[in-house]
Amino acid sequence: MGLVKREFVRRILSEEGDRLVKNQGVAIRKRLEFRTGELENTRTTSVEGGENLDGKLVFSHPIHERFLDMKRRVKRKRGEGTRIKYGYRIHNRFVFGHYGSIANRLMNEFTEQVAEGIRREFEQQMK
Repeated sequence: MGLVKREFVRRILSEEGDRLVKNQGVAIRKRLEFRTGELENTRTTSVEGGENLDGKLVFSHPIHERFLDMKRRVKRKRGEGTRIKYGYRIHNRFVFGHYGSIANRLMNEFTEQVAEGIRREFEQQMK
């Protein structure tokens, strides 16, 4: 059961990591103007595991992505006073949104049918 569970966790983390990069990329392209494209092109995800750990999703990105998310922009309109607009919403929104999705999928999607399917795939690979 240990190998099956690790494979299940690896698959979920890999799928969610790919979704995170894709969905965040859409928001980055929509909200920001590019100069070098570094912000979008250098984001990566990987899944790591170990003996004591079923899996860990590692999300690498340029550090200034976080600062763009936190940055406050001030807009002033004549006669209306000051309006503060918050950051570009390109980091926390996606990271914590996918965190919730990962937790939900790990809690609810590991059924006996899924485990049996993974076992069958392992058996076919051994042949």
